[in-house]
Amino acid sequence: MNLFFSTEIDEHSIILNEDEAKHCTKVLRKTVGDNIHVIDGNGNLYLVRIDSIGKRDCVCSILQKTEHFGKHDYYLRMCVAPTKNIDRFEFFVEKAVEIGVDEIIPVCSENSERKILKLDRVERIVLSAMKQSYKAYMPKLSEMIEVDKVITSDFSGKKCIAHCEDLEKILLRNEVEPGKEITILIGPEGDFSITEIELAIQNNWIPVSLGESRLRTETAAIAAVHTVELMNQ
Repeated sequence: MNLFFSTEIDEHSIILNEDEAKHCTKVLRKTVGDNIHVIDGNGNLYLVRIDSIGKRDCVCSILQKTEHFGKHDYYLRMCVAPTKNIDRFEFFVEKAVEIGVDEIIPVCSENSERKILKLDRVERIVLSAMKQSYKAYMPKLSEMIEVDKVITSDFSGKKCIAHCEDLEKILLRNEVEPGKEITILIGPEGDFSITEIELAIQNNWIPVSLGESRLRTETAAIAAVHTVELMNQ
């Protein structure tokens, strides 16, 4: 089943924009009268029939609507420092969406080598991964913010920080509560500074470990997403 994405939806019809329409009709050779599936990023899956194909869009009639398609019970917020090599961060984003994540907040830490992040390409990766993995919920993606602001934010649920310092830590899997909200903070290649770790602990962040191996930023972030998903099965 191929999924298409649209936000141009009313009670009876859906319009695919130029990119989605081109993929549908030119690449997949769908034509008038064919049925396709469309998602809106808000959890709704639509079975629709193609009514007309134009140069810049494709108009479809809604045949059936399924709400909360693929919804999971937990809420996972990943706060991750983008890597110097942007491909590695984009790889994390793609895999996190495929596995299951609700919100991604890029953070800038004292030791971050990447201070600027262009969201346009990341947003396209989120959309593509959502469609590829048959999900109907579009994860929230925010602008990059300073890690201090994240640490002092009043998130509900558990807040966990993964770092590499030789301090007391708890395995992440032992902190995951099925069906609950959790926020996980992953640092840059140079890890968090001691000051940042101390600030997090002062603000009730739980230091966690992802295992014995020392992991790259993107590997640690993916491992964290998978751990939460696994503990919620």
